[in-house]
Amino acid sequence: MNDVKHQHMDGKHSEATLDDHTEGVPAYAYNDGGEPVQHAGQGLARTLKPRHVAMISIGGVIGTGLFLGTANALRNGGPLGLLLGYGVMGTICYAVMCCLGEMVSFLPVPGGHIKLAGRFVDPALAFTMGWNYWYNWVVVLPAELSAAAILIDFWNHDKGLNGIWIAMCLVLVVVINMFGARAYGEAEFWFASVKVITIVCT
Repeated sequence: MNDVKHQHMDGKHSEATLDDHTEGVPAYAYNDGGEPVQHAGQGLARTLKPRHVAMISIGGVIGTGLFLGTANALRNGGPLGLLLGYGVMGTICYAVMCCLGEMVSFLPVPGGHIKLAGRFVDPALAFTMGWNYWYNWVVVLPAELSAAAILIDFWNHDKGLNGIWIAMCLVLVVVINMFGARAYGEAEFWFASVKVITIVCT
């Protein structure tokens, strides 16, 4: 077992071992030379380029709700209601992302916000968040595929082809995810570029 010193928020160190943290989140630890210690096999690889990150951040805020839901929100709530709703939810999302960014910068561990919940709160919360995250995408993915078919119906009015459009989009998503983060970043870069160009030109 390798002895390490853990740095706490007050700057003090306490003796511990790496084996004490092999399950769950890696410890924020230093060896006797003051260099950070990381568990084997848990390193992060930087596979996304700056242009990928930039376009993901820009295109990520342009969702299907902008194309499909804005008209109904404007009709029901009016321009002021739409602006207030966007302002309130935007403020909440901004606060959450700032907090998450602080934690990820402090502890860049594999697993993202789920691992951070286990580190800062309790492993039970991390377990719950993991299943909620899975449930979220089980619901969101079919909704997004249906929204893609609805958008294609704007140009192609044959609703009998919706199943084909949904299947094509699903296969595309699966193929992109099979090739890892770099392929995802490249695909997201070009898809986000299309969304940005569409917004600018309309």
